[in-house]
Amino acid sequence: MSVDPVAAQRVWTASMGVSYPVLSDFHPKGQVSAAYGLYNEERGVSRRAVVIVDKEGIIRFKKIYDQTTGIPDAKDILVELEKAVPSTVK
Repeated sequence: MSVDPVAAQRVWTASMGVSYPVLSDFHPKGQVSAAYGLYNEERGVSRRAVVIVDKEGIIRFKKIYDQTTGIPDAKDILVELEKAVPSTVK
């Protein structure tokens, strides 16, 4: 999820090799990001993070990444997903 429009999200997820849809927190801008403690008021953007939420709505994994270090590695995300919600990664 990001506060970016859908077109910008598609470019970002494609750069990570992610083929599933992500959520847009575009309007009202940052409302969901703020609820997860990820909205940066100063910059008007969400912090770069990975949050894994299971089917019951329980946060199983949350990691905030430094904006300057690049994008999270998709393989690392899949490892965390498998640990958090076994049998979901194929």
